[in-house]
Amino acid sequence: MANKVSADGAVKVSTLMLELDALVKERDNFEREEYARSNEKLYAILTKVYAAYKEAKKSKSVLTETVRQMKFVLQQSGERIQTNTLAINLFVRYVFRTSRQRAYNYSRTLQAAYSKDIAPQALPQFIADGGGVEECKKDFVKGHKTIEREAKIASAIDLVNEQLNNMTSSLAEITVPAEWVSDSHDQELTFLVGKADKSGRIRVTSVVPAYSKGMASWAKSRLALFLAEQQAMAQKTTKVKRKDSAIAAAVKKAEKNNSATETVGELLGA
Repeated sequence: MANKVSADGAVKVSTLMLELDALVKERDNFEREEYARSNEKLYAILTKVYAAYKEAKKSKSVLTETVRQMKFVLQQSGERIQTNTLAINLFVRYVFRTSRQRAYNYSRTLQAAYSKDIAPQALPQFIADGGGVEECKKDFVKGHKTIEREAKIASAIDLVNEQLNNMTSSLAEITVPAEWVSDSHDQELTFLVGKADKSGRIRVTSVVPAYSKGMASWAKSRLALFLAEQQAMAQKTTKVKRKDSAIAAAVKKAEKNNSATETVGELLGA
């Protein structure tokens, strides 16, 4: 059941709605007269939308009632608002009504800013430093599965480093001409090329005569993910029901830091 808004909250909602309605007019003027000439005005409008959202979010009842009123106005004009629409996206759509795709891009930009705890007054610089809306929108809030995957990697990466640095333990040893490893023998890893069959036998066919930090990072992260998933499978097989505290804590922390994720349905109980 939605929280009932207090008298003070109702005043805040009314103020927010007036500010948002003024932004609708400001956005309309911007798109008709200035859009092709300046990003400065766009960033200023986005800053005000972002500030309105952050102000509403200080109180769940205020946020809920503001969302309710915006949804009503948009539906009256023929807009369809789905229950899984993010509240922050509704703020953007309320102001930027001419293009849903554009509003979606702007919403992603604000989500990225919120996840990094960017203050409203710092938003224009954040967007500019990020290469504009088109680039910033890519840095959107991560989903639960992505956060959990990254947390699994983080939980096992120390084990990977320990295993790779343990020079007394190896699966096998081979010898190749020295020139093949002249660029990698003093690096963290040397990459081999081989082909495996389904029984687990591997035929090593060559050595990669170069080193890449990016490839090393990718290999270690994939190994960490594999080890974490193997550990989880072993726990499930042996009916060990305890959760990995490091993973759970990382997921919880990441979700807390990226909390611009409430939906219209969650707020309105739809």
